[in-house]
Amino acid sequence: MSLSLSPNTRIGFVGLGNMGSHIAANLSKHISANNLPNLTVWNRSKGKYDQLRSNPNLDQDKITYAEELKEVIENSDVIFSMLIDDHAAQEIFSQFFDYLRTQSQAQTETKRREVIFVDQSSLKAITSGKLAEQAKEVGSTYLACPVFGRPPMAQAAKLLIISSGPSEAQEKVKQLLKPVIGDRLIDVGEDVKKATAIKSMGNMVLLGWIELLSESYALGDSIGIDPKIFDEFLQKFIPAPPLLAYSNTISKGIFPSGGGFSVDGGLKDARNMISLGTDLGHPVSLPTIERAKANMERAKEIGGKDQDWSSLAIAIREQAGLQPYRDGTNGGKGTSQ
Repeated sequence: MSLSLSPNTRIGFVGLGNMGSHIAANLSKHISANNLPNLTVWNRSKGKYDQLRSNPNLDQDKITYAEELKEVIENSDVIFSMLIDDHAAQEIFSQFFDYLRTQSQAQTETKRREVIFVDQSSLKAITSGKLAEQAKEVGSTYLACPVFGRPPMAQAAKLLIISSGPSEAQEKVKQLLKPVIGDRLIDVGEDVKKATAIKSMGNMVLLGWIELLSESYALGDSIGIDPKIFDEFLQKFIPAPPLLAYSNTISKGIFPSGGGFSVDGGLKDARNMISLGTDLGHPVSLPTIERAKANMERAKEIGGKDQDWSSLAIAIREQAGLQPYRDGTNGGKGTSQ
């Protein structure tokens, strides 16, 4: 097997959300720069196509906007996906695998078509394992390659990629991962469950940090510490920009939707974190994550599902006897509408 992609390799992308739209745009730029076949994209809501269509840096002649999902599997040899949750992933991949199964019945073994699936969704480890087995059954390969970073980092191709799956397939698509999508890549081996487990564990660190930050700011607000001063202290004390971005958000009390990771997304990931040990046969108690999950559920009740997940801070403020949202923040939305 060749360990590099053919210049005729066709690439598809499914899932144009806050992260996926930027990743697809960067793949499109790579395709144009290297004169590869068109990128075929699909999203359930076709309104998401507008962000790509309005991007002046993209060659629209090199993008095919699919009306139906099957157009992606019909016209792609490598398919990237960034899907909202396990249910969506299982639904989408089931259609892909059914198509390949039907096609293989009409082909000889030597002509069976192999597709490499590069899934960048945040899924349960057990789901990734099942998808890998199902892909193998239809003569294809599933790679779990989740990413770390917020939408601005996705736009700048500065994501951290956790790569897993059969080594030959990983080697083939590596040129499409780094530097096209991210600037750092960690290969965790052939077991795809490890990549999605690390994704959950990494998100645990972020969620635990947000919970701790929120408690610290609620304490400071209760005893008269200026949140701007405490944020300045953290910025100088802890040189970790991905973590400090949340300090700045919580100190201002503004949790806009669309710019990062939503409460609903955070709740989905918290459930994945809590079930990870049990799913893999080793239950582990995660009290910090349980508490953060409860606070996100309350934040959702107060301000809705589309707020940034760091809005769990409003639940902790409420518990401290403070108003959920800081004065002058327009209910955590920032500038008045």
